[in-house]
Amino acid sequence: MQTIRHLKTAARAAAVLCLGAAAAACQVDREPNWEFAPWINYMFFPTGAESQGPAPVNEKTGKPVFANGMAMQKPPTGTVPHVKNREFWPLHLTNDDAGRKAADALVNPFQPTDGSAVAAAHLARGKWGFETFCAPCHASNGDGAGTVAKKAGWAFPLATKDSKVNGFSDGHIFHLVTYGRGAMPSYASQISQQDRWKIVLHLRQLQQQAR
Repeated sequence: MQTIRHLKTAARAAAVLCLGAAAAACQVDREPNWEFAPWINYMFFPTGAESQGPAPVNEKTGKPVFANGMAMQKPPTGTVPHVKNREFWPLHLTNDDAGRKAADALVNPFQPTDGSAVAAAHLARGKWGFETFCAPCHASNGDGAGTVAKKAGWAFPLATKDSKVNGFSDGHIFHLVTYGRGAMPSYASQISQQDRWKIVLHLRQLQQQAR
């Protein structure tokens, strides 16, 4: 008899819980249109503006917070794009032997051979990129005796007379910077595709100076 009473009590409790859940659930004019405790369902319906939607309205002025009325704005000057111009780097070239072989055939889209101001700007940008990202290991002159290399007890020269990098194609070097190799990590997320090519331009200049 006691077991039966316990079962009845449990059944009543379950019924009360079901009724409570049904009472807490409400139909709303949005998707999903039935929610449990909609007044706390912030994860379903965030209050922030959608990136492709209209900008929030200033409560005091009644106008959008951005002049163009859109939530998403242009990125700040100098922002590094993930992929800006795909012609700089065919995305099907992967980090394997086939990808490296295909990269060997790539041609550097920046060829500052005419002495123009644009060419000088490409070389200047390449020098900045090299000294920012490459020199800590490979040194500013490319001899491999950078600060990190000295502390690690090894050196990998890029611009000496006997450096094997002298024989690498521009595309091969670009592939190395993109994917990394050995102790060198990938710089794809830190250096834009255009800047990688311009760094190669500066490296070629260093190699010529070392001959």
